[in-house]
Amino acid sequence: MDDATKALIVLGLVVALFMWNKLPVGSVAILAALTLWATGLVTTEQAVGGFGDPVVIFIATLFVVSEGIDSTGVTTWAGRWLIDRAGTERTRVLMAVCLLSALLTSLITLNGAVAALLPLVVLLGQRIGTPPSQLLMPVAFAGSAGGLLMLMSSPVNVIVSDAAAESGEGPFSFFSFSLVGIPLLLGTVAICLLFGRRLLPTRMPDYMPPDLGRYAEMVSSHYNVGGAIGEQAPDLITREAGVAEVVVPPRSRLVGERVHAGMRREHDLVILAVQRLGRDLGDEPIEVAEGDALLLHGRWSELDALKSRLNAA
Repeated sequence: MDDATKALIVLGLVVALFMWNKLPVGSVAILAALTLWATGLVTTEQAVGGFGDPVVIFIATLFVVSEGIDSTGVTTWAGRWLIDRAGTERTRVLMAVCLLSALLTSLITLNGAVAALLPLVVLLGQRIGTPPSQLLMPVAFAGSAGGLLMLMSSPVNVIVSDAAAESGEGPFSFFSFSLVGIPLLLGTVAICLLFGRRLLPTRMPDYMPPDLGRYAEMVSSHYNVGGAIGEQAPDLITREAGVAEVVVPPRSRLVGERVHAGMRREHDLVILAVQRLGRDLGDEPIEVAEGDALLLHGRWSELDALKSRLNAA
C-alpha cells in the first residue's frame, strides 16, 4: 500500500470520528498524528512539531482572548447596549446582530463570537416575537463574513499568510482581507434583510428561557425600593452579585427579629425591602412575621449558600 492510500485512509477515519462526535476534537487530532507516525507517513519530529508551530500558538491565543472577552463581560455589555438601542423593529435588530457578530468575529474567532452571542440572540428573538432561527442563521453567516475583515479574524487567514511568507511571496498585511471581507459582509446582511423572511426556516423551540433582562427593574418596582438603592436598580444584578426573594417560613428563627431596609445581615446579605401580605413595610424597623417576603442583595455565592440552607431546613 502506497503512502497516498495510507494518508487517505487516515483522513477518512478522522472524518468518521468527527462525524461520530463521541471523542473530543483534541483527542482525535492527537490520535491522527500518532497514526500518521505509526504508519511511517511522518517522522517523530513532524508528528510533534505542530505544538511549537507559531501558527498553532497564535490560534491558541485567539481562543484565550475569546474566553477573556466573554469572562470579563464585554459581550454581555455589548448585548445590553444593543438591546437598548435596537428597539423591537425586526430589520434594525437583524442588522444590529449581524454587524455585532461580524465585529466580534473580526476580533476573536467565529466559534467564540457566535457562542457568546447565542443567548443574546435567542433573547432578542423572544422580545421582538421573531423565531430565533431567523436570527441565528444570519448571525452565523455574518460571522463567517467577519472572518475576512482582518488578518487575525480567522485561523485560516493566519495559516494562508504564513504559507505565503514561506513560499517567498511575503505575508499578507493586517487589513488585506478587508478588500473582500467588507463587500461580502454587506452583501450577506443585505440578503438576510431582503430575503430572510422567505428563505430562512421558521422554527420555535419547545422551551424558551425566561427573559430576565428587566428582572432587577421589576423587583425594584414591585418592592418599591427607593432612595439611592432605587437609583441603582439596573445594577442590582451583575456578574458578581444579584437579588433574591425569600419568604419567611413558619418556625423560622427570623420570626420576631427586628429588621429594616438597608440592614446587612449575616453572610453579607443586604435587606433591600420587606413586604407583608403584598404591602411594602417601608424603611422603618419592623418585627419579621411568618409569611413576610424579604428582598435580599448579595454575592451569588452567598445567595447560593442561602438557597442551600433553606432547602435543607
